[in-house]
Amino acid sequence: MRFVADFLGNHRMLQRTGRPQWRVVRGGSRNYLGPLVEPFRDRLRLGCPVRRVLRTEDGVRVATDAGEESFDEVVIAGHADQALRMLADPSDAEREVLGAFPYQENAVTLHADPSVLPRRRRAWGSWNFHRPAEERDRTTVTYCMNLLQSLRTETVFNVTLNEEEAIDPARVLRRLVYSHPVYARGRAAAQARHGELIRARRTSFCGAYFGYGFHEDGVRSARKVAEAFGRSLSDA
Repeated sequence: MRFVADFLGNHRMLQRTGRPQWRVVRGGSRNYLGPLVEPFRDRLRLGCPVRRVLRTEDGVRVATDAGEESFDEVVIAGHADQALRMLADPSDAEREVLGAFPYQENAVTLHADPSVLPRRRRAWGSWNFHRPAEERDRTTVTYCMNLLQSLRTETVFNVTLNEEEAIDPARVLRRLVYSHPVYARGRAAAQARHGELIRARRTSFCGAYFGYGFHEDGVRSARKVAEAFGRSLSDA
């Protein structure tokens, strides 16, 4: 339960007082992708994984299933462990920082079974942590999407991590497996070194692992990279 303990101890969203105002994107978080990628939609390459990133004196060579191309610089916005595996020649700093974020797979279930929420509806929250009778090596939590995304539906939609056995199979809508960072000891020290991985050897890194794992944390780390290139949100 390292993730739960660290999350509860540090994240302001779960404080009793002084919590920031929670806002949602109308229609769901997927709707911000369209406007975000519109200026470069024609240059997006999907289903084309990066196999190797090799830095040279005059550029960066990126190898994919489609071949190899050269760029002036690269920004790797992905999981820390995936980013490290891409590098053909990782530096000591890259090994130390990116290697400080271990990942684990979590079973994710989208369903319409409200029985996994607190018995009293007034106690329902956007995040509902479960405390199993026996200790587990995976976080167990249910996100009430009606509250989290302001859904105005009679059906209560939930996303539950790692407690599929407690859900009525007839109410399961979709099953997925995601990898999440395990916030183990040393995380804060590694996060504090983010600056060492920005425009170093023509390579920059950003991702939600530099924060608490939320979309906003990924954006915040990306903003630091953009600022190193002399850009800001006001330029958008």
